[in-house]
Amino acid sequence: MKKLRVLLVDDEMFCLETLKWELEQHCPEVEILALCQSGADAIQAIQTHQPDAVFLDIEMPYMNAFEMLQELESIHFSIVFTTAYDQFAIHAIKVNALDYLLKPIGSDELKAAVQKIKNHHQTNVSGNNLRSLMEHLLANQHEVQKIALPTMQGLELVRIDQIVFVEADSNYTHFHLLSGSKILISKTLKQIEETLKEHDCFIRTHQSYLVNTRLIDRYHRGSGGSLDMANGVQVPVSQSRKDELLMRLKNE
Repeated sequence: MKKLRVLLVDDEMFCLETLKWELEQHCPEVEILALCQSGADAIQAIQTHQPDAVFLDIEMPYMNAFEMLQELESIHFSIVFTTAYDQFAIHAIKVNALDYLLKPIGSDELKAAVQKIKNHHQTNVSGNNLRSLMEHLLANQHEVQKIALPTMQGLELVRIDQIVFVEADSNYTHFHLLSGSKILISKTLKQIEETLKEHDCFIRTHQSYLVNTRLIDRYHRGSGGSLDMANGVQVPVSQSRKDELLMRLKNE
């Protein structure tokens, strides 16, 4: 039986090695051609190996998955997107009927994805669908843009959709990002709220917190309540801001 020839693309070596091990253990019909840690490496490997399928991490530094795919003249392989974040990108992928696996990837989901690729024999993403998806996501990125945060080392550019919440600390604020990292800047939360006002995804939930409503996983009832955020941190909701928050969440 002819093996399914695949490339694995992820900027984190641990994720690459884990996925490689899972495929070797559970999908013997797969031949792994190469492990790539960047979009540039992946482009070169795709041109060299002409794979049947690519397991492609969405969020990579310098060049994300969609930017990488735009660099290719044509796409003649199946794509399975992998991601640690169930964000707006996932909704767009569903709309365009693309496969994706949410990290950590389970063996059953992995086997199902491989079987789907085998069943299709060709790319499971039509050129039109993929083009539509990339245009949608890149348009969102340009619309969202980035914010320049003045730190002691200089200016740090941060994508708006990566900001989970902002936390007040006297005359300073901490930006909590999806990656788990934090950035401290010497501005008050009120100043930051004014800066982010043009982006309708942010709302003040507490005297000390401004959150990204698109990255709320769960609301817990209580006097004011609390929020489980996408980075695993729980944020309080003050009683005076509870009604406005719930109204916003219902309309999201």
